[in-house]
Amino acid sequence: MAPAAGQCLMSQRAGTPAVPAVLRCRLHQKLRHSCLPQQQHVHMQHVKTSRLRLRVHAALSGASDGNHHSVSSSEQLSTYLKLARIHNLVPSVILVVVGAWAGSGHRVAAVQSISVWLMGLISGGMAVASCVVNDYFDLKIDASNAPDKPLPSGAIAPDAALLLSSLLYCGCLIAACLMEPSRLRSIVAFSAAATLLYTPLFKRLTGVKNATVATVIALAPLAGALAAGAGDAGLLRLLPATLFAFSGVMFREILMDLNDAEGDRQAAVWTLPVLLGKPAALLCGCAVLLLGSGGALVRLLQSNALLEWLAAPGAVAGLQQGLSAVGLAGWGGCAAGVVQGLAVGLPCAVVGVIVVQLMRLAVSVWRSGCADGEVGRAVGECLKFVGWGILLLAAMG
Repeated sequence: MAPAAGQCLMSQRAGTPAVPAVLRCRLHQKLRHSCLPQQQHVHMQHVKTSRLRLRVHAALSGASDGNHHSVSSSEQLSTYLKLARIHNLVPSVILVVVGAWAGSGHRVAAVQSISVWLMGLISGGMAVASCVVNDYFDLKIDASNAPDKPLPSGAIAPDAALLLSSLLYCGCLIAACLMEPSRLRSIVAFSAAATLLYTPLFKRLTGVKNATVATVIALAPLAGALAAGAGDAGLLRLLPATLFAFSGVMFREILMDLNDAEGDRQAAVWTLPVLLGKPAALLCGCAVLLLGSGGALVRLLQSNALLEWLAAPGAVAGLQQGLSAVGLAGWGGCAAGVVQGLAVGLPCAVVGVIVVQLMRLAVSVWRSGCADGEVGRAVGECLKFVGWGILLLAAMG
């Protein structure tokens, strides 16, 4: 038997209560430990800081951290690609190429121009640079919203991210100096300034942050058209696709803000979900999408571009011959009306189908109560439908 337990039994037999001694012991322990939390908090902060520095050093140099985990070159590259959102590179190039093709009157030769592909690389480089610099400025917000990102997790040092974005911006601006006409250089300069000032300035202005991103993306097809040598007529031909791109990206940006509402609220970033609430912000996004899609459709019908293409010399005669071949010669007199019907009905059908799909995503988000998982799924699918809408409207423009 332990000595303390024996003393306790002896005191009970002698008639002396042992409870006060136990209480005194516990009180002494509580008083002793009451001074520890603050010291422990300071100690934990030092530990976290040390671990963060070790992870940064390991990510940049390939050395091992406190857990003796080595970072290979492939892991470093993967981390930097994640930071750069390298998947945005291809869509940025495609927008420029599609704009060059549509703005030049759907000439394949325009796509083969070196200027067009250089503009595509500039657009992709600008997209990557904007993602990196946005993460640099958003380091504190991402610590709450997305702690697994390369910067808040300590995998990449903030100074390294700032250097990378600076090099990309400088490269894009230098390359733009080789481009003609001057309006094209102006678009590149505006896009660089807008994306660079996005987080420190525009992001705290309600709605302006969304419009900034939408404007930069919507300008990409116009830049492609200018790089292909298109004039004012070519730019007007791209107006429906540009309007739809602006409204579609605005819709997607508001969806993305739904998941970031809590972190934005803590950082005093007054996005639409923070200011109006998630349901009201979702309705605003739907309204912008419907207005932009309607404007794109009206402009496309007013331009009569599709009608001119369908009613090209020989098109009506070819349709009449086709009807005769299948035994419907009596319908040959209606060939012109059929062409006009297609010129009106096809754009309406395309825009209608795409808008219905996007609104279906909005309804699913609404029904889920703006749950993070459903919002994330809608954001991913939204990009696909917006991309198809831009491509088809550019083809019909």
